[in-house]
Amino acid sequence: MNTLTKIEIITRPNRFEIFQKELAKIGVSGLTVTKALGTGLEKGLIELYRGTKKENNIHERMKIEIVVSTVPVEDVLRVVKETLRTGEPGDGKVFIYPLTEVVKISTGETGVAALQDAPVQ
Repeated sequence: MNTLTKIEIITRPNRFEIFQKELAKIGVSGLTVTKALGTGLEKGLIELYRGTKKENNIHERMKIEIVVSTVPVEDVLRVVKETLRTGEPGDGKVFIYPLTEVVKISTGETGVAALQDAPVQ
């Protein structure tokens, strides 16, 4: 039985297209993307608002969620490092979670079968 793993990546949105193309090359076709705002070690911008200096340390981010079973997690992490890493604060974080089950709502399939595309008819 293949293990199910969820990989959650929070990163800058500017390199997403390259990242998605490289994921496809290793066999990752499905992912969920959410626009996000976040703060961390990256410095904020000083803005002048109505004559008062204000630091804005909230940055635009992208949250990418991937569930893998047959593609090794290490391959996904390699793609993350090769495409998203700049070495600067703000590159983001990767969270890895074990999953106990996946259910495809439309068919009721579970486990690895729930992650597969339906056969073309």
